[in-house]
Amino acid sequence: MGNFAVQYRSGEPVPDGVGLLISILLRYPEVGSVRYIQDNQVLRFTFMVRGPRRAAALPDRLPLALEVFHALEGRHMRVCSVEYADNEQVATVAIVRDVDSMTQAEVGLIVELVKGEFGSELVCEDAELPEEELVFQEEMIGHMLESLRNLDIDKNVIAVREEGRVLLFRN
Repeated sequence: MGNFAVQYRSGEPVPDGVGLLISILLRYPEVGSVRYIQDNQVLRFTFMVRGPRRAAALPDRLPLALEVFHALEGRHMRVCSVEYADNEQVATVAIVRDVDSMTQAEVGLIVELVKGEFGSELVCEDAELPEEELVFQEEMIGHMLESLRNLDIDKNVIAVREEGRVLLFRN
């Protein structure tokens, strides 16, 4: 594997946990925000869906699909939940998964399942990255997930997509 160091503009290295959130948002423009919650060592992915909808089937189907995926991979999930909130203008889907059993392939599967459920109603930022950049970000995600299994982020961190930028907040 190559050098996967991500740096701030100042040249200071970005911790792997923060870099993971950035890479997820860069690679998957469908993800509105991703949050690392230190207490449970989980990632919370949030997706936005246009307009009010009847209750989606995703909260029932996604955990089953991920259980099958993990059974095939020989892994066990500690945390897997799906929250669906329907508002007048936008519905939100939040998927919470433990970092210990998560892989880059699973992140891609989650995004594809959400896209399959909501199609063109899924809010997605127009971000065309070259193929080699997509592959690089996938490698980064895999590397940083592996790194997080051995390290603990000492703060809660959220990365939010806003008008082509990724904003980070820590507390």
